[in-house]
Amino acid sequence: MSFAPVRSVLIVLHRWVGLILAPIFLVIILTGAVLSFRPIINASQSSGLAGAGIDVAALKTLLGTVESRGQFGGASVIDGGRAIAVMSQDPKVSGSWEIATGQHTPAPAGGIDIFRTAQGLHQTLLLGLGIVVEIATYLMLAIMVVGPFMAWLRLRNTLMGWHAAVGWCLLPLTLTSPVTAVMLTLGIGVGPRPELPRPKRPVALSEAVTIASRDLDMTRLAAMRRLRGGAVMVQIAGGGEGPRAGSFVVTDSGVTPMTGGPNLVKQIHEGTWGGAWSGSLNFIISLALLGLTVTGFVSWFRRWRRNRAKPLAAGAEILVAHASQTGRAARLATATYDGLTAAGEKAAIAPIGAVKPKDLARFRLVLLIASTTGEGEIPDGARAVAKALKPGSLKGVRFAVLALGERTYTHFCGGGQRLRSALLSAGAAEAVPMWEADGDPSATWVSWVDTLRAELGLTCAVAQLPPVSAPVALTVAARQRLDDPARGDTLETWRIMLKGGTDLVFRPGDLVRLSPGEGEVPRSYSVGSSSRVDPGRIDLTVRLHSWSDGDGTPHMGRVSGYLVREALDGATIEARLDPHPGFNPPSDPAWPILMIGAGSGIAPFPGFITERRASGRAGPAWLIFGNRHRDGDFLWRELFEAALRDGTLTRMDTAFSRDPGDGARVQARLMENAAAVFDWLVEKKAVVYICGRRAMARAVEDAIAHILVAEGGLKPEAARDEVGRWLAEGRVRMDTFD
Repeated sequence: MSFAPVRSVLIVLHRWVGLILAPIFLVIILTGAVLSFRPIINASQSSGLAGAGIDVAALKTLLGTVESRGQFGGASVIDGGRAIAVMSQDPKVSGSWEIATGQHTPAPAGGIDIFRTAQGLHQTLLLGLGIVVEIATYLMLAIMVVGPFMAWLRLRNTLMGWHAAVGWCLLPLTLTSPVTAVMLTLGIGVGPRPELPRPKRPVALSEAVTIASRDLDMTRLAAMRRLRGGAVMVQIAGGGEGPRAGSFVVTDSGVTPMTGGPNLVKQIHEGTWGGAWSGSLNFIISLALLGLTVTGFVSWFRRWRRNRAKPLAAGAEILVAHASQTGRAARLATATYDGLTAAGEKAAIAPIGAVKPKDLARFRLVLLIASTTGEGEIPDGARAVAKALKPGSLKGVRFAVLALGERTYTHFCGGGQRLRSALLSAGAAEAVPMWEADGDPSATWVSWVDTLRAELGLTCAVAQLPPVSAPVALTVAARQRLDDPARGDTLETWRIMLKGGTDLVFRPGDLVRLSPGEGEVPRSYSVGSSSRVDPGRIDLTVRLHSWSDGDGTPHMGRVSGYLVREALDGATIEARLDPHPGFNPPSDPAWPILMIGAGSGIAPFPGFITERRASGRAGPAWLIFGNRHRDGDFLWRELFEAALRDGTLTRMDTAFSRDPGDGARVQARLMENAAAVFDWLVEKKAVVYICGRRAMARAVEDAIAHILVAEGGLKPEAARDEVGRWLAEGRVRMDTFD
């Protein structure tokens, strides 16, 4: 039976018990820290008695004088035996008294007994709620015991890394406080209460000094206090010549030692078993518990603040939403939004995947520009919202869709059509029929906006957009085969280096659209270089698409076959260079990234590495790469191993599915390193880039969700929602193909 489901429950209980009871935990811990100073102070006062001694006769006279002025419960010897501290509600009595002279220094006006107040808070919250404190103590012990089962000890310089490290390393120490508290409430280890002698009449403190002097060395007196029934307890400090030290009960008939021995459980809990240093140890325990409570709360608060839906523009009536895969739909949506707001319309803009259904419902009009990916599928960042829409949830909302696509593909504008169907099923009404753009959408977009103005009465200051990208002539400058067919069953893959006649502007992850002939479906390839490093060179990773038909006749993909077999060095190719901001590396090269690619899906990542290396301030970068054979098709191996040596690449894990002893895929590597992946996702807030076949990307997406369940304690549905939110926000980015 897997421990994962149990562990998930423990994580949830650990988190929510800690959060709900955090205020009570803080009161108990902070007052415990205050009380830990009591044995430290007592020890310092007792240590001051060594070699000094008390003038017993003068003390007796002083106590008689103080008793004549008012009521008080006891006194402690201070200042090396030269004075006593009297605690009383009566200002004529409370304060310090010099034994030799009888000089009185009153306690500050309005002062309180800090230790007594702290003890009241610690035990009953000063509200008679001892049972609440007891229950909180049991639950504190429970979540401390559960803590180690949630994650193995890993030293990470993060907030939760320190939380876990302190919890693990100091567990035996920190457990002493709640364990001894529970033992005290259950009466375990307490032992029978000693029977105290009953006096025939009350004994004054001054008289108790005389009676006790017959049997005890009262020059070593540390403290005296009244007991119920009229007896007096005296505490004699150790270290003198007298044989007797400890606590004694003084009555009118004599002195009786307090029997039964020390209550070790109580002494451990209060830190009195070793004097000053045991009190100091209790203070350290209190600090550790305080740190665990605060860091746990701060971690939850960060997650809560991060997970809050970012409010859209207040007062907006029109939402311009986009479902974009390569950035084209997002650019058109931005132009639409700019035109509406410039003309005075109250509008907001957002990726539709980042908008919750309840937020969609508050707009009177939703303008959606949606692209298509794969076989007529919804773009990755918008899939979650389509699933989240419930029947009737958008009743009263009107919408208009501009769908982007290319008719050369089988499922033309399939993504826009599916989103339109989801909106209709949720009860929304179509304000104008859906428009479909084929290829360059600029002209269709302008006509769509004109229709919105004419039929819906919108005002929009929009001019015609230029084409997304102008044609550019590229020359094949070099070719290099990346796989080695002699070392295994590999897929033929090449590095194709292209040169432009003029300097170009591009980043890794941008797309080069190539079509060798008229009427052919263009093929997009990810750019694996950066104009920030070399503005004239574009690197592509091209796998030859080949297959055999039913009678065994071999075939090649038209574009990949042309690049690999026909376009020799010096050949000129007409292309379009399309920006793909959704798959560019972070603009800040220090931002952590996790790159996951399989096969030719490695294509953009050499550019990620070279651009970050050239920046001179590359942040943490982790590559997980999979293919068939380590020795046969470890694509771009030399570049990545060099990056690992020079620190541009922080970590690299590989999965070669057809190698004996390996047989794994990239999603398996994620699961094997679940704790590290969780740390990068949640603590480092790394941006995740997934490039390769769509089936691989879906498997990686599922693996990330599973890691959030296993390591983060989320429920499976909540984990899938979290991954969907990351996709919508760009924390997880996909560039996939079939």
